[in-house]
Amino acid sequence: MHVITVRNVRDALLQSVRYLTDYGNKEQTRIGQALVAPQPVSIHYLYPKEHVLVNPDRDANPFFHLMEAMWMLAGRDDAAFLDHYISYFSKMFAKDGIVMDAYGQRWRHGLKYNQLDEIVNQLRKEPNSRQAVLQMWGAGRDDLRAYSSKPCNLVVTFRIQVRGTPIGEVDCLDMAVINRSNDLIWGCCGANAVHFPILQEYMAARIGVELGEYWQISTNLHLYEHHYEMAKKIEPVPASSAYEPTVPLVKYAKTFDQELLGVMDFIDQMHKGFNPRVNADISNPFLSRTVVRMAIAHYLHKRGSKFDAMDIVETVEAEDWRRAGKEWLERRYVNRE
Repeated sequence: MHVITVRNVRDALLQSVRYLTDYGNKEQTRIGQALVAPQPVSIHYLYPKEHVLVNPDRDANPFFHLMEAMWMLAGRDDAAFLDHYISYFSKMFAKDGIVMDAYGQRWRHGLKYNQLDEIVNQLRKEPNSRQAVLQMWGAGRDDLRAYSSKPCNLVVTFRIQVRGTPIGEVDCLDMAVINRSNDLIWGCCGANAVHFPILQEYMAARIGVELGEYWQISTNLHLYEHHYEMAKKIEPVPASSAYEPTVPLVKYAKTFDQELLGVMDFIDQMHKGFNPRVNADISNPFLSRTVVRMAIAHYLHKRGSKFDAMDIVETVEAEDWRRAGKEWLERRYVNRE
């Protein structure tokens, strides 16, 4: 197994592209030619909280990445929600163009119980447990013969480790995700690098421990031919550009789930063209000051309200998401002028 140890997703993108272009084998897949890693690859993230990509050559859509992460965490499977951010999402990835149940829905509802709740309870009671496993492949509803939204990410394992910090030893939640297949650009260093660390941070907050390290293990890491030219252009983020300060995903774990559902309802109503009010009593600032504001900025962008979209994105509290959203919008507005 080849291991790529990185600080964050910005480093991971560059190093993984270099590895595949140097050592990948050309193979024909069901959706075209690809450079495929000759062995399983593990990307080891030392700071998974730093998961927002800002590379202009990659031009990742931060609005989609954040909203997909919240959609998954809410346990949803209605692919049409994500069509507001990637217009062809449901057509490409959903069963019958409607249901995409491979991730969040299986986390919360795929078995006869909520897997996230069970894992939280397990690790609270037995911090040394080696049985904290989140199932996605199958998860009580399909097999190789069934037509369903089969996940590329199969299973997640959680483990509490004691690590030394400047303030002493603390309990940290480590996470490993096992993939059967992983597209480097759209999956591995794209959406996966956002929604799984967000899941990890959510679980750590509920368990009551610090965020640890993250391993993303892919048995088939690949770079599709239609991304070859993009990959050639990808350059490192300048060394002088340190990662922006981050803000916590969860401040009050007891209210987070219910507040997340309320925020998702707000976004649903906005997508339908209504003028909903944001709940002023939301106690988790990331939801009200980052998620909601990113959603509104993107909605205004889709409606052609350029200046309003830029005004709103400037109010996003999380600096990394604010930067990514602002730069993504600016690239579109500059290209149109």
